[in-house]
Amino acid sequence: MTMQVMLYMPVIHQGYDSFLEKYGRNTQVLLIGRSFADEFPVVRKEIRAISPEHAKAYIELVHDASEVCIIEKNDLPNIVTGPSLVLPDEDLLRDIAKRYELGASTKLIFKRTFLRWDKSWSRASRPPHYTGRVTTEQFASFLGRLALDVGSQSSDWWRQVGAVVVRDREIVATGFNQHLPSDYSPYVNGDPRNNYRRGVRIDLSTAIHAEAAVIGNCARRGISLEGADLYVSTFPCPSCARLVVAAGFARCFFSGGYSMLDGDEILRSGGVEPVYVVAAEGEDYRQLSFDDIRGSNAIGSN
Repeated sequence: MTMQVMLYMPVIHQGYDSFLEKYGRNTQVLLIGRSFADEFPVVRKEIRAISPEHAKAYIELVHDASEVCIIEKNDLPNIVTGPSLVLPDEDLLRDIAKRYELGASTKLIFKRTFLRWDKSWSRASRPPHYTGRVTTEQFASFLGRLALDVGSQSSDWWRQVGAVVVRDREIVATGFNQHLPSDYSPYVNGDPRNNYRRGVRIDLSTAIHAEAAVIGNCARRGISLEGADLYVSTFPCPSCARLVVAAGFARCFFSGGYSMLDGDEILRSGGVEPVYVVAAEGEDYRQLSFDDIRGSNAIGSN
C-alpha cells in the first residue's frame, strides 16, 4: 500500500515545498477540500487561500507524488487506507483526525513543522529552533511577568507587548507598544498592517514597538542603557533587535515568540545575549512584589 499524506494547503510557499519534498515523494497526497469550512472556521476565514484545485495542480507539476486527491468531508474516513498517514502537526489536522477517527485504522504520524499560524504556533512561548540559554531564575521570571503586565496597557487589540529595563536589579524604565499620533490611529482610517503579512513591510505601521518606546524614553531622560538588561514579553522583531544592539544592552530576556526570527541572529551578532524565561515548575510569582524578589537571598546574579 502507498503511504498517504494529508494537509491543508491554502498558500504556496517554501514551507509547503519543504514538507512535500520530505514527505510527499511517491505518496498519495490528500488535500483538504472546501466542505471542511462548514465545520472548521479556520478554513473559511483563511482570506489568502488559493483553491484546492490550484494547490493540486501545483503539487502535480512540482512534486513527485504518486497521486494528488482533493478530499471532502464525506470521503473520510474511508479514503484513508494506507499503513500510515503523515500530517503537519497543526490544530486543523489534529481536529480533523480526531473528528473522523482517522487513527482507528492507520498509524498517524504528526510532523512538527511551521506552515502557518495556528493556535498552537501563535501561543508558542519559545521561538521555533531557539537553542540559546533558558532560565527559571525567580528574578527573571518576575520581570518577565511584569513585562506582560506593562504590555496590557497597550491599546493594540492584536498584539500587546511590554518592555522593562533593569540595571543592577533596579527597574530603570518601562514601555509598551502604542500607536501614533494617537492610540486610535489604526481604528480611524484603518490599520496599514492589514495589507501585509506579519513580518512584511514592518515599517508601514502607525505603531511604535515596546522596545523602541522604552529606548526612546530613556534617551529623552538621558539614561544610558550600556550594559543594562531588557525584559520583553515578546521576542524582538528585527528592527527592534537592531535598536537593542545599538542601545548597548547586555542581555535580552523574553518569554514569547515572534514570527521573524532574524532578531536572534541580530542580537547575537551585536553582543546581546538572548535568554528565554520560563517559570520554574510549581512556582507562582503572582503574589510576590518586586522588593520581595529583589531582596531574596536565594537569588543569584544570573
